[in-house]
Amino acid sequence: MRATGVPLKTIALPTEHGGWGFTLEPILLGLFISPGPHTLGLFLLGLFGFLARHPLKLVYQDLRKGKRYPRTALASRVGGIYLALALLGLLLAAWTARGPFLLPLLLALPLGAYMLWADASNRSRDLFPEIAAALAMASLAPAGVLAGGLETEIALGSFLALALRDIAALYYARTQVLRARGGSPKRYPALLALWASFLLALFLQGQGLLPAPTTLALLLLALYGSLALLKPPVAARIIGWTQMGFGLLVVLATAIGYTLQGLPTALLGVPSLHRLLGWALVGLAFLTGLYLFFRREVPREVRLLVGLYDLNALLGLLYLAFVWKPLPHPFLALLGVALLHLLLRRHHPWPAAGFLLLGFLLLWH
Repeated sequence: MRATGVPLKTIALPTEHGGWGFTLEPILLGLFISPGPHTLGLFLLGLFGFLARHPLKLVYQDLRKGKRYPRTALASRVGGIYLALALLGLLLAAWTARGPFLLPLLLALPLGAYMLWADASNRSRDLFPEIAAALAMASLAPAGVLAGGLETEIALGSFLALALRDIAALYYARTQVLRARGGSPKRYPALLALWASFLLALFLQGQGLLPAPTTLALLLLALYGSLALLKPPVAARIIGWTQMGFGLLVVLATAIGYTLQGLPTALLGVPSLHRLLGWALVGLAFLTGLYLFFRREVPREVRLLVGLYDLNALLGLLYLAFVWKPLPHPFLALLGVALLHLLLRRHHPWPAAGFLLLGFLLLWH
């Protein structure tokens, strides 16, 4: 599907990257806390609803000018496909839901409408439209919780965890991006947002509305953000990646918190997944190490493969959170991954040695 001279990628994918984190985090949190077809439906609704925004905005801009460009028809078809998939997800959620999942989505409609108005007015990059968009997407998490038939307090807690993280992250990221571009923005609003989010989380934890690991994750975000604001600015892409990392940390911390409270979340399957993935990665590490002995450069695909070992080490640490025993397995996996990252920065044959060493450590545990 391609119009003449119009690459499909420019139509099908949004130009901004920050929206991916604010879209995927509530979807993942809902899947973790209340796994099932209802949250799979909300996954489709959230993902393709987010993707539909860009092509439909292009169609609106073209029709508003009274013109039809080569991209207009393509954008309308792509947007229509996205909307159909989002509707399919909504129907799946409605068919399998065991609770009033529409309530959070309906409450978020004014925020979504405000975000769409700002988008149509080319003001979507302003602070308050970005906050509105993030909070509207955050409603997917409580929708998934309620669809699974869980308590209202858990649904509210899932939303509050994301809302506190989103507001703090947006103030911090905007300040850092302006600094990276040579500006001199005031830093106290970002500092206030970071520490207010932590203090509010601490208060909500005391009221039984947030698990303790969420508060700890927001404390780490506040500490990191405060230190980063005192240092020279870094590139915008580094800011984006670190914020996505902290978003995933808040999601995992919240899911771990509810798991430790006795909720049957998807994280209970982490030990089995860790063992299954670990055995598969042992053989892959040895094969990759032997392969790299005959290559002077490390291919890009091999560097992407490292992400699987990072995931395996993360699953091992999560495993420790559930068994509460000083097992050596996760620490060996973490040690192997750390050594691999160090040796990948060196010349041949050190990357090959890194994979072989990692393979031996994984085989040992």
